[in-house]
Amino acid sequence: MRIFDPSSAANYSRVRPTYPAELYYWLSKQVTHTDRVWDCACGTGQASIDLAAYFNHVDASDISEAQIARATPHRHVNYSVQPAEQTNYPDNYFDAVCVAHALHWFDLEGFWQEVKRVLKPNGKVFIWGYNWVEFDHSIGSVVKESILPVLQPYWPEQTSLLRCQYQSIEFPFAQIETPSFELKCHWTMSQAFAFMRSWSAAQIMVEKHGDEQLKQAEIAVEQAWHAPQEKVEARLPFFVYAGHFEGAY
Repeated sequence: MRIFDPSSAANYSRVRPTYPAELYYWLSKQVTHTDRVWDCACGTGQASIDLAAYFNHVDASDISEAQIARATPHRHVNYSVQPAEQTNYPDNYFDAVCVAHALHWFDLEGFWQEVKRVLKPNGKVFIWGYNWVEFDHSIGSVVKESILPVLQPYWPEQTSLLRCQYQSIEFPFAQIETPSFELKCHWTMSQAFAFMRSWSAAQIMVEKHGDEQLKQAEIAVEQAWHAPQEKVEARLPFFVYAGHFEGAY
């Protein structure tokens, strides 16, 4: 599991994108009741706050104290520091369990058992994330040619699951059909750099060796960007899995 210090938690909260608004409306229509939802590995509450628009109570947990300390307050959201695989929530407690861009960090066997324990018999599971960032041809090509080779040795093993959009994971629940959602941002060059520097590989590299090599790689992107304050479209390939456990009905 990735653990954040106060500085990286604050940066994560600032630079990571929020998820498509349509996602929350759709998932709220998939559950029988909208009384209580668990936002597992909630980070600083990017999904928790939006879930609160559709559920009466949001229990949001994360293993990182630093992330929870930076979480956005909301009167319908209860934040707590807990591992995904072992919580103090009661049995048969949630109408839905959500995991936003974090499943690859879990002990999956332990997590699935915990979800089965806390989910109501007719509850649903929702897993989502994005696995890359795409820019227009010129900027995108330079990012792949300059940034990626520098970071390649530092990606944690778990992120390989994310890069293939969790397709290698055997989900233990019966999947339901999910619509397509788009996740787009419009960033200046500095916003794009801040996002890429929030990646786990960038954090590990900078911690071990400093950021001089990353700065050198960013120079090529600066030349392709032309006007640093110009906002360009960034597309983040977004995926969703949803379902219920067999025998739940």
